[in-house]
Amino acid sequence: MAPTSAPTHTRARLLAIAAYTLLPLAGVLALGWDWREVIILYWLENLTLGAAMVIRLLRTRSDPGPEPMIINDRRVAQTPKTIGWLARFFVLHYGLFTLVHGVFVFLIAAGVFSGFSTTTSTTNTAAAVAAETGLAGVDGPGILIIWIIAGIAQLLIAARGPLPAQRGTALMMSAYPRIIVLHLGVIGGAILIAESGWPPIAAVLLIALHGMVDAFGWMLSARRANRPGSRPTMSVRLG
Repeated sequence: MAPTSAPTHTRARLLAIAAYTLLPLAGVLALGWDWREVIILYWLENLTLGAAMVIRLLRTRSDPGPEPMIINDRRVAQTPKTIGWLARFFVLHYGLFTLVHGVFVFLIAAGVFSGFSTTTSTTNTAAAVAAETGLAGVDGPGILIIWIIAGIAQLLIAARGPLPAQRGTALMMSAYPRIIVLHLGVIGGAILIAESGWPPIAAVLLIALHGMVDAFGWMLSARRANRPGSRPTMSVRLG
């Protein structure tokens, strides 16, 4: 039974990632979804993931694992005190990135970068409309309801579900691929809007990056789980 359950679980996870990627793409490209609401929701999801990571880090104080953390090339024992310090550092570091990304997400959604479009094609009309309408028509209450419902579910899983195998800095760093996705998404989205004159391209880029990073991260974790032996300790540099 065990040999077939693992591949089935892997296929189910990859199918879930594909659905989570293709459905928003279809919504933006063919179903008339508001691309602005999509990128705002992706940013809000990062807030939830950050809060969930803090919960998981604090939960590991009762089960820190045997391996020390490597911080600035120094071995640091995993104790409740050092894990609490790591959680505070994460709040500051992850929070600053998320704050800056949020500013750019709302600037993109408000059509600020649409005003820089240099194209002369019909897509330039869409850019002009986006620049004029800004955030008008965005369903703020609907976005908040979706975010709150999904966020509560994720926070409950973080608080009550099984902890991942990683501990310390390795656990903390597992949250940063989503930061990289949003970082590339806001920079690339702003450039592509200005170049193409088609504002929804920012959402398309963000959705595609999100799906690729999720799929790569899952395959990497599955490969590591299948390797015998202990996992290597992750080294990070702070400051």
